[in-house]
Amino acid sequence: MRSANLEKATLNAREAYSALSHLKTLVESVANSIQEAERKTVGLAIGHGQKDDPIDALQSATETLRSPSFEAAVSEARLKTETAVACLLTVGG
Repeated sequence: MRSANLEKATLNAREAYSALSHLKTLVESVANSIQEAERKTVGLAIGHGQKDDPIDALQSATETLRSPSFEAAVSEARLKTETAVACLLTVGG
């Protein structure tokens, strides 16, 4: 029985990792948008890039953070991680 529980724990840990990887992809996308806005802001501050408006990049980042898909990714990562922990606790206990 312990072997079956360990297999389940392994699967749960894999699912948690997958959910966190998806969340990481979304966070990296937001970070890239913010970094782009930062570069554009610096360009404006030093007089270069008169056409580069940082607002679009910041709005894109904000929209991603407010999106239902981002909220779902955070919730799924939390749930999958909590499930993996609970499963491992039952195997060890």
